[in-house]
Amino acid sequence: MVVVDDASTNPAEPALSSRFPSARFLRNKERKLLSCSRNLGAAASSGNYLFFLDDDNVLAPDAIGLLAETLDKSEQVAVSAPVTFYLGRPTVVWTSYITRSAFPGFYKLHTDIPSSDAPTFSFHNSFMVKRKVFDELHGFDCVNFPIRFSEVDFAHRVNAAGYSAVVNPKAKDWHDLGWSLVHIDSARAYYTERNRIVVLKRYFSKRDLVFYSICILPFVGAYYLVHHPLGTTDGRLKTASSFLRGTVDGLRFKETKMTPNQDRLEL
Repeated sequence: MVVVDDASTNPAEPALSSRFPSARFLRNKERKLLSCSRNLGAAASSGNYLFFLDDDNVLAPDAIGLLAETLDKSEQVAVSAPVTFYLGRPTVVWTSYITRSAFPGFYKLHTDIPSSDAPTFSFHNSFMVKRKVFDELHGFDCVNFPIRFSEVDFAHRVNAAGYSAVVNPKAKDWHDLGWSLVHIDSARAYYTERNRIVVLKRYFSKRDLVFYSICILPFVGAYYLVHHPLGTTDGRLKTASSFLRGTVDGLRFKETKMTPNQDRLEL
């Protein structure tokens, strides 16, 4: 087990090392956000399968074994994921599987639980990946997607490489997520629409991008401009301005190549 502490104000190792003496703790000197932290954890780990778990999730004791069994079944399946419930309402499903929406740049989170292993386009919060596929795809793109849509970008690359992702309905996870407000700060707000626009530029047609920019972005942008400042942890004005700046930067975005060595960043 590898715990990556992303420059938190309360270091994880002193609080957890006595309970988990076999765990390895990595602490970033400065905040690197989700994708880089995941890549660092993967680089410090061993084994044929990588299981990623966000810090606001609670996992069922048998989930890791069930997800490994799913990956064992097929060479073509590269990712397995559990059904995720709300931690505050543990019988209510937040996400079972994910499909591409009819609207460009959007992905539908389904809540019905399939009767057996079922395909999912994307995944988040907790999921297992075959290491050979993770290495083949050079992990998460921490340059263009340091947080927000990082799993979606990885899912697109998984599919483009000829692999697939599957949900195991017997594996369960509980996400500490509110009904109306999510964990947000100015850094997350910056990437909210920026990265959706980057996904559109990378994986959708120019026609889809134009449609989104003209017909959808004004409404979605107005929603998040109200939503994110209400739930922020570091100032409403700062969060709102970060969101607007990120949206503009997304529209100005030009592709940056990810290098194979980005999972070897210094701690």
